[in-house]
Amino acid sequence: MTVFRFIAIAILVLLVLPQGWNANAAGLPSLSLSHSASKPSLDSFLDDARKSGATVIVVQPNSETKPAESDVPMGMAMTSENLLRARYKIADLVHNTWLFLNGLPAVLKSAGMNDSAQWVVRAIITAVGGLMLGTLLFRATARWGREHFRYRFNPDETRRSRKLGYLLGRAGWILIATGIMFVTAILVEVIFDYGHVPSRKTIFVIVTTYVGYKILRSVIFFNFFAPDVPNHRLINLSDEAAIRFYRHTTFVLAVTAFFIGIVRWIQELDLNLDAERLGFVVGALVSALLFAGLAIVHRREMQDILLGQGDPERKPGWRRVIAAAGLPLIIVYLAFAWFMSSVRLTLGLPGGYILVGAPIIVFIGALLVYAIAVFVLEIAYEARAANFRRSQILKALAEHRAWRRAVAAREMAENLSEDERDVLEAGEEMTIRQSLEKPKPRSREFRPAFKGFFENAILATVLVLSVAALARIWGVHEESETGQILSSVLDIALVVFLATSGYKAVNNYIDDKILEEGGNQDEEESNPAEEGGMGKGQSRLATLLPVFRNVIIFGIVIFAFTLVLSNLGVNVAPLFAGAGVVGIAIGFGAQTLIRDIFSGAFFLVDDAFRKGEYIELDKVKGVVEKISMRSFQLRHHRGALHTVPFGEIHHLTNYSRDWVIMKLPLRLTYDTDVDKVRRLIKKIGQQLLDDPVLGPLFIQPLKSQGVYSMEDSAMIVRVKYMTRPGDQFVTRKAIYSLIQETFQNEGIHFAHREVTVRLADGEKVEDLSPAEREAIAGSVRAVLDEETRAAQSANPTQTAANAL
Repeated sequence: MTVFRFIAIAILVLLVLPQGWNANAAGLPSLSLSHSASKPSLDSFLDDARKSGATVIVVQPNSETKPAESDVPMGMAMTSENLLRARYKIADLVHNTWLFLNGLPAVLKSAGMNDSAQWVVRAIITAVGGLMLGTLLFRATARWGREHFRYRFNPDETRRSRKLGYLLGRAGWILIATGIMFVTAILVEVIFDYGHVPSRKTIFVIVTTYVGYKILRSVIFFNFFAPDVPNHRLINLSDEAAIRFYRHTTFVLAVTAFFIGIVRWIQELDLNLDAERLGFVVGALVSALLFAGLAIVHRREMQDILLGQGDPERKPGWRRVIAAAGLPLIIVYLAFAWFMSSVRLTLGLPGGYILVGAPIIVFIGALLVYAIAVFVLEIAYEARAANFRRSQILKALAEHRAWRRAVAAREMAENLSEDERDVLEAGEEMTIRQSLEKPKPRSREFRPAFKGFFENAILATVLVLSVAALARIWGVHEESETGQILSSVLDIALVVFLATSGYKAVNNYIDDKILEEGGNQDEEESNPAEEGGMGKGQSRLATLLPVFRNVIIFGIVIFAFTLVLSNLGVNVAPLFAGAGVVGIAIGFGAQTLIRDIFSGAFFLVDDAFRKGEYIELDKVKGVVEKISMRSFQLRHHRGALHTVPFGEIHHLTNYSRDWVIMKLPLRLTYDTDVDKVRRLIKKIGQQLLDDPVLGPLFIQPLKSQGVYSMEDSAMIVRVKYMTRPGDQFVTRKAIYSLIQETFQNEGIHFAHREVTVRLADGEKVEDLSPAEREAIAGSVRAVLDEETRAAQSANPTQTAANAL
């Protein structure tokens, strides 16, 4: 295939050889003459040629010299007068080029050393031979790289950094192999060089054109579409679509490279300016039509590439708009770029050679920059993920060692006598019991919250720089009015995009941290009353993070708004000065608001309460449900929602901090064996500790405190245990159930509440009237209600728990 490809290129070059030659290019004396010269001038010119000894005279009709770029401004407007001039000028270009074609045989012969055109064939054969030898070395180098770096290729790779690394490494190696091919072709040209300057330039143009095409084909687009390694393909294309898209793209690039090579040859050898311009206009037209056809045929694939993997409906709106408008924008750009390029070339204005191919150049540069930046980002986050996993492993090992020490301490404590255990618990009871608790396994995942922000920042920066580079190619400079407007628009778009991405990144990061700390992302989702637990609060960090989020987002909005105003030409310095004055005025007029904000800041810094904790103020109590800058909301256990400004807090009681001791009274009959009850309670406590679900909830196991009080109808034995805030209600149900079941099996009876009413001497119950009996029952009820109220006032936490 390579041989036939080179032969095809050679035939095309022969068919479209530049139709004219300047004798000076061959080192021969020559004179040029414009066809507009008068006949007397022609006669005198021929006489001068005979006297000078010129052997070849080349007549170039309407030959023009290339205007310097400083002669005509780059951003010259396409007025109606210039368009009319271009219309008439194109006819002159066609006419002059036709005349130029007629002189092709003479030019080819005059450029040769022996008045022969054989040098053209010899130059083509030399260039094709050098490229063929270079291709052999190219393939050998590529094969050597595949064999020696095969161990770095994993066909089932899932990490994007490894995929990018493989594609970038392969592109670099192919680029090295292409360089070897180029050097080989040049060495062949040097070996067979015979001092003919036009041959040298011809060979150089053919070699460099093909090498440029090879770089685009094998280095850039081969790794972009990755038709041979589907698992490493980073764009959203199927295998069949990628192969077809790649083949069609290489065909369009080959045709474009062919026309560029022809025009470059004419340009390098300075043959004819009109033929050069007309050839580029025609070549640009063909290339524009081919690229437009490529975009139309592969419009579905282009949309898939722009949208990326995943559900298109869940993609950002700006991305869906770009994907939908991509095809019309490409067609409009190609048509407009070819028109402007043709007008500029026809009028002799600079900058007309690159407009059609400018997007490809910018795309290649942007693609390389984006790929390298994302690769570095992926490597950095992989290193962070590895460090995170290492720290998690070390932490798990430390928790395992602590758990084993706690188990040993528990076994030692069980062997102690009752008196020694009481002495031990009287000292560091809570600390010992906390260490005996089984550690809860926590599985944390590495969540790179800011990775998406950095990727979006890289993408936005690359897009803005690409648009700026494309505008510069079109002649839009920053000093011009259009350039300043475009620069402001791009800066504003970049600021808004980065601010939006920053907001999302901060929001996601804080949400992840809140979840990591055991909180809820949505403040409305948490309802401790429905969870059956009072005061199961969040951590301090989970409480402060929502406040920090509001402050950070407010700062992002203000900073972005300031940058937008600055790019719109607004002087922001007076705004800051005015904001200071307004702030002083607001401070005097809103002292209560300032007091609430500062009081809230100090309360949060002091860690007085957290979200989800049950607290009691002077007049209200409930679970902290929401915290803002100046106030917080309490949800009463009956459903009422209280909003309390921070400045109104004078006294605060927190029932949900660190630990809770639960004391349960048991009413037993007077004939109950107290020692037996103590042993049974200890046995029940051990059963609860051994329970896989309830055991980890205890900080201090269930134990008996003995007889607490003696009443008229019962003996009160009290038991107690320690849990975390909120866990006491779950464990209380299980404790009551086990106590009832155990006491029933052991023959221990609960005493009923009784009130003995003594009648006067000689009176009997049978002699009482119904009214007297109701009066006695009412007095008994009053006594029972009074005892209940006294018990509730002695234990307000238990009262709130019963309400929940």
